[in-house]
Amino acid sequence: MKHLWTSLMLASAAVLPISAQTTQEADLLAEQQEDQQEQEQQPQTQLVRHKTPEEIEQELKEAQAKYEHALKLFNPWYTGPLITPSATMVPPGWAMWQPYIYLTDTYANYDNHRHVVDRPNLFSLKVQPVIVQIGVTPSVDTTIIMSGVANWSKGHSGGGFNDITSTIGFLICKEGLYVPKMKFTISQSFPTGKYQHLNHNGLGLDATGAGAWQTSFTFAIGKVIFWNTLHPMNTRFAITGTLSTPVHVRNFNTYGGGFKTKGTVHPGNAYSADLGLELSITQPWVVALDIVYNWQNKTSFHGKPGFNADGTPASVGGLYNDQLSLAPALEYNFSDSMGLLGGVWFTVYGRNAGDFVSGIFSWYWFF
Repeated sequence: MKHLWTSLMLASAAVLPISAQTTQEADLLAEQQEDQQEQEQQPQTQLVRHKTPEEIEQELKEAQAKYEHALKLFNPWYTGPLITPSATMVPPGWAMWQPYIYLTDTYANYDNHRHVVDRPNLFSLKVQPVIVQIGVTPSVDTTIIMSGVANWSKGHSGGGFNDITSTIGFLICKEGLYVPKMKFTISQSFPTGKYQHLNHNGLGLDATGAGAWQTSFTFAIGKVIFWNTLHPMNTRFAITGTLSTPVHVRNFNTYGGGFKTKGTVHPGNAYSADLGLELSITQPWVVALDIVYNWQNKTSFHGKPGFNADGTPASVGGLYNDQLSLAPALEYNFSDSMGLLGGVWFTVYGRNAGDFVSGIFSWYWFF
């Protein structure tokens, strides 16, 4: 019995340290789990930060300012500018009508050295009642232009109908966020105006046409920029080249001449580069500017030049000529489909060309 009791005591003594060790490991594990939970909760606690009233007020002010700025932005309306061709296509089933009136005073000429030489004032009133652009397909449209002119100088007058022009336009690409719209046009001018057998006074006031079949090729681009401002701008650029057929002339004619003039005129190829800008002041009110540069190669003549009233040989044809001009204008748009446009077109310098100033008025209607 004594040995049995002793064995039980030794067994109990051996069990007690193992239980204590197990308890310590359990406590240590619990502490580690608590530490891990605190670490996982700590980043979430750091992310959640209460904003001060001042910070909230500042954010509200910024949001209100952006909202008020957005309310002031608008879809711009444009009618012009006066001279530069447009790259806009008219959709099928729609049409655009934009008649023009020009009142021009050619008061001097530029000579071959770009010097201004006085001349008798030549006043002209040109009316273009028919400028109609019609959509044919989404990528093709057509335009027809008819006009007439009246001229006055030195107490004499003359005028009549001008040459008729027909144009077909082809879409190259539509306007995108970073890409301008592009268009290519081919125009044909028909010799319906008077160009020969003019009045013997030699003023050429009844010359209303070129007498040639003229074909023009135009590449035009356009882009509205600065959309995030209160004053967006519409830009246009166009370059044009014109080829002419030879013209058989007699007597006084568009290219000069006199009594007994008979021969063939070869008009020089003509070119123009135009830049047009339109700046929106408000949605209806717009200011515009055209910068126009024209140049033409020499126009030659072969035949009998004839003679003037004083017996001197008549002059037919012309030297190389060029001309730089500006055309500021003001627009008022009633809507995106109707507006008025008025401005002044005047020369800056030139060579073998007229020095003029012209008042221009136009009305635009898209229907």
